[in-house]
Amino acid sequence: MQATIELPKAFSVRDDHEIYPIRHLMARLNPKLRVDQVATGVHVNGGCTVFWGIVYHEDQRLAKDKVEAALREAGYDFAHNTFTPASALWTNSPG
Repeated sequence: MQATIELPKAFSVRDDHEIYPIRHLMARLNPKLRVDQVATGVHVNGGCTVFWGIVYHEDQRLAKDKVEAALREAGYDFAHNTFTPASALWTNSPG
């Protein structure tokens, strides 16, 4: 089976320990996929604070705007969360 997805993609988990199994699964699907935690905060639908991760290709240069777009698509609530850029993860260049 083949599938096409646009990267980066963001996701949320309740516990930061849940990021490791997702990282392992993505690596098994494709060794060039990377998973990193990028934020904490609530979903637009409310609820408790969760951990937000992002899946991207190792050759992909992540720009802040692409990470924010992926988080927005996944439901990260920018109105109620303070977004702290992970400068080690992305560059300021469009990518």
